[in-house]
Amino acid sequence: MIQPAPLPTRFRALDAWRGICAGLVVLFHVPVLHIGKDWPAFANLQLGVDFFFVLSGFVISHAYQDRLASSAEARGFIVARFRRLWPMHVMVLGAFVVLELAKLAYASINPSFAVEAAPFSTGRAPLEILTNLAFLQSFGLHPGLSWNGPAWSIAVEFWTSLVFLAVILWWPRARRETFLALALGSALILALVSPTTLFVSSDWGFVRCLLGFAVGCLVYDLRLRYSLPARLLGWYEVGIALVAFAFMALVPEGLLHLLAPLVFGVLVFVFSFEGGPASALLRTRIPQALGRWSFAIYMTHAFLFQILRTGGSFLDQKLGLVRMVMHNGDKVVIIGGPWQAAAMLVLIPAVVIAVGAFFHRYVEVPFSGKARPGTVNRTAAMSGAGPAPQRA
Repeated sequence: MIQPAPLPTRFRALDAWRGICAGLVVLFHVPVLHIGKDWPAFANLQLGVDFFFVLSGFVISHAYQDRLASSAEARGFIVARFRRLWPMHVMVLGAFVVLELAKLAYASINPSFAVEAAPFSTGRAPLEILTNLAFLQSFGLHPGLSWNGPAWSIAVEFWTSLVFLAVILWWPRARRETFLALALGSALILALVSPTTLFVSSDWGFVRCLLGFAVGCLVYDLRLRYSLPARLLGWYEVGIALVAFAFMALVPEGLLHLLAPLVFGVLVFVFSFEGGPASALLRTRIPQALGRWSFAIYMTHAFLFQILRTGGSFLDQKLGLVRMVMHNGDKVVIIGGPWQAAAMLVLIPAVVIAVGAFFHRYVEVPFSGKARPGTVNRTAAMSGAGPAPQRA
């Protein structure tokens, strides 16, 4: 390795990777029955969330590692994190509550006609609104995910960023050792409490986030000290991208999934140099747009899918279509044959992307204080969280 060059203000190739991983998570959640639902590796699309955690550790380190030395700066950091995550979270949570109120109103008019599930039942209970508002829904207080399921990751990420703040304020000279201890300790805890799967969320999600985030912080420290030969960056980019996709496609659930943050850490390290053809492709218009919209896409897609399930269940019972079925514990819709299902797997994500772009522009940007495209606002741009440009 050679001595590193100055780091850029933004890592645009990594922005695009965030959009790719947000798309993988959306694809996993699409409530359409298709052949992929029965492939063992299909569940690994959820590893996109672990990429978010690693990238968040890397990006927050880049934005704040040398800028947190006083109580005023610490307060600014907490405010920035809160503004980055909470407004979009509350907006989507409110949409879910309105949907439940609509179901309740309909049930009062026609109590004999059920709509998918009873209003404000488990997972949509009024008490769970309070825990969601406080980012506490992922600490074992509920039997499973509640309200906007994907929001579990931003909840734990908020608290994990406070752990980062504590490390930088109290142990700045031992931050590498501290983050290493946090990564190893988190991996050990997950191996003990959930040896069969890394896909914990409402119970041990904070530990899962801490593992990926700490790895991201360590990768950033390596990025400060080392570089890669420019002439080989193209090969490195293709190689680690293939390794990452092969890992997701081939590695079964179990203890080996604990290696996912390391794989993603290498990917973040390599693509942070932005020196190969793959990075050049990722810096083009469409990947960059998906990267900008990724946080809004991630936060809103579950609500859109809930509308599909609720509306589908209503039409199923009203018209006797028998199109809504339970598959692996999830309510999904049957859309004709494989070609029709494939078409829906294109159409539905397209709608999700369009809605995400809308919410990015009219909710995420105004409330988080982020700069619009084409303007310079390093602090805001680097303070974002899963799945937005430099969601950290």
